[in-house]
Amino acid sequence: MYCNSCGTQMPDDSRFCPKCGVAVLGAAPAGTPAGIIRSRLARHLPVLAILWMIYAALRLVGGAGAVFVGSTFLPHIFGMGFGFPHFFIPRLVTGIGMILLVYGAVSFAAAWGLWQREPWARVVILVLGIIALINIPFGTALGIYTLWVLMPQEAALDYSRP
Repeated sequence: MYCNSCGTQMPDDSRFCPKCGVAVLGAAPAGTPAGIIRSRLARHLPVLAILWMIYAALRLVGGAGAVFVGSTFLPHIFGMGFGFPHFFIPRLVTGIGMILLVYGAVSFAAAWGLWQREPWARVVILVLGIIALINIPFGTALGIYTLWVLMPQEAALDYSRP
C-alpha cells in the first residue's frame, strides 16, 4: 500500500504513513488493486478540464462575435461622423472581443494542459479560476470549483505525481 500524500510504500495494516504521518484513508473500493485509492484530484481533474474547455469555447464564440459586430456592423450604424461615439464604440466592442478571444485561447490551452497534466497548467488554471470568479454566475461557480480541486497542498503533491 502507498501513502496518498507522499507516495511512500507502507505495510498493508498501517493506519499512518511512517514518513509523513498522514492517516491512511481506508480500504480500497472493490475492483481496485490493494492500496490504490483515487484521490479527490484524480476524480475531479477530468471534469474540471472539460468544464474549462466548454468555458473557453464560449469565450471564443463571444469574442469572435464581438470582433465581427464591432468591426462590421457598428461603423455602419454610427455612420462616418467624427464625434466621440462614432470613433469610440466600434473600437471598444472590437477591443473587448479581442480580449475575450485571447482569454478563451489561453483558457483552452490551459484546459488541454490540465487534461494532459502539464506542470504549468495547474498554475495557469488557478489564475484563470481567480479571474473567472468575477463572471457571475457560471464563472463564479467554475472558479470556486477550480479552487476547491486544485488549491489544497495535497492536490499540488498529487498533481506533480504521474
